Amino acid sequence: HYELPFELYPFQSADVNELGPLSRSGLYYEPGLGKTPTSTAISLYKRLCGSEVVLIIMPPTIITQWERWLRRVKRADGTGFSIMCYRGSKKQRAALSFDTDFILMGIQIFKRDYERVVSELNHKRVHIILDEAQCIKDVGTDNYKFYRDFVSTHSHTLLTGTPLNKPDDAYAYIKLVSPNIYRTLSQFNQLHIRAVDFF
Repeated sequence: HYELPFELYPFQSADVNELGPLSRSGLYYEPGLGKTPTSTAISLYKRLCGSEVVLIIMPPTIITQWERWLRRVKRADGTGFSIMCYRGSKKQRAALSFDTDFILMGIQIFKRDYERVVSELNHKRVHIILDEAQCIKDVGTDNYKFYRDFVSTHSHTLLTGTPLNKPDDAYAYIKLVSPNIYRTLSQFNQLHIRAVDFF
């Protein structure tokens, strides 16, 4: 149904096959191992399963990079996808239509225009990709809270290759991908942090 500019490596294809059917997933490849094409293939699987739009949230500095990449992805008939880069002044953003295949958005704009994002997308089947997911590793931040609330009703994939600084940084990822493993951050800390401190 879709064509990427190149064939995925076997480990990437295996991850698409494993993670594509899941409603929540994470890709934690080291830098350079292909999180972008793998997550794109997962999002295309979601489109085959009924997702109407893919929202990709990222640092604003890589929006253009993502746009260039997505322009190389085609349908089987050779046609491309509609891509909207949601950025600019408040007036410029207000003029942008959410009736598109892919929406690229910075994390700060996502928070700033959260009410509009919810009103435009909550009635649609949306798959979200969060690139550079270390921006939500602290569960006490607005970044985490806004993202957590939005993905509670949509499928999503976290992308990061950045090493963790401390064990409880992992809790945010775990809670978003496998929410029933730990009840609270306090329980996570009681089970894991003490042993780390001891050693």
